Amino acid sequence: MTAESKPAARPISSDDVPWTEWAEVPRFGVRYRHLTRAAIGDSYHVGVAIEELEPGKQSSPAHFHIFEEEHVFVLDGELAARVGSETHRLKAGDYICFPAGQRAGHCLLNQGSAPARYVIIGERNENEVVVYTDSNKVLVRALGRDALLDLEAARNYWDGEATGLDAPVFPRPDIVGSLATKPVKPLAPVSQDHVPWDENGAGPQFGGSSKHLTYAAAGKAYHVGVLIESPAPGLRLCPTHYHMLEEEHALVLEGELTLILGEERLRMKPGDYVCFPAGQKIGHSFVNSGTGPCRYLMIGERNLNEVCVYPDSNKMAVDALQRVDGVFDMSATRDYWDGEKTA
Repeated sequence: MTAESKPAARPISSDDVPWTEWAEVPRFGVRYRHLTRAAIGDSYHVGVAIEELEPGKQSSPAHFHIFEEEHVFVLDGELAARVGSETHRLKAGDYICFPAGQRAGHCLLNQGSAPARYVIIGERNENEVVVYTDSNKVLVRALGRDALLDLEAARNYWDGEATGLDAPVFPRPDIVGSLATKPVKPLAPVSQDHVPWDENGAGPQFGGSSKHLTYAAAGKAYHVGVLIESPAPGLRLCPTHYHMLEEEHALVLEGELTLILGEERLRMKPGDYVCFPAGQKIGHSFVNSGTGPCRYLMIGERNLNEVCVYPDSNKMAVDALQRVDGVFDMSATRDYWDGEKTA
């Protein structure tokens, strides 16, 4: 079945997703609801989960990713985010981004007296390399999920090979020392209250505001954008659209929301989640269908070669042209040889 013929991904309630416990050793342990897997299975680009961390627990060993970007948005309670040699206090509404390649081990700790809940967002790369900074290990995922290697057991390229040399001795590389000599200034968290609202929309049907948490924390160099969007009552922020390369996700935080999904109109409430897979050719948009404030987390991949289709107006935006006016009428098609000197 092609992406075009697959039925649209349906919204789900996060309360209907059962908790999964991860507690292999006493000091570490979380429980989580993997929303993306529950909504669309394992064929996803970005995973969105709600995690709950009990007092006195650590979320995972300190680590950093070479290829994958991670994000955390706190829903309830308080957390300590350890990033390299720094520790940041996080409360409800705070957000932090861990960029791919930021060589500072990070983890979350609950040093309070009550559970903490947060949204955790991460890219999915089957060739990921993860470095565990407290234990000097490296995970090479392309070799399998159990391919954890000791960084201090590094070998020279020619070790063990039949080189033709008599009793060769090769210098042992110091990968751990090399990593330590490259200090990095990790990104600090931001509070949603300190990120200004941007006004969005045009005309009587589109209007509201949004705040781009990732842009505020990391600037323009990000893989996945995390925003809070807030359409005005009765309005929406953008036309109905779908993405060919980028995956999108939404998690409702507050208010009443109606999802426009092709010809359907689906009500969503706080805690509801939906994923729009890349290439699913069904237009989507959100309307604030209540009389008061409405807020949702909008999570989207960033692909510089994206093609975005607007089915209501039969337009498409071609980002690879790197032009703000790169929007075209899809009915203005031409033959391959049109305009060419063919004779």
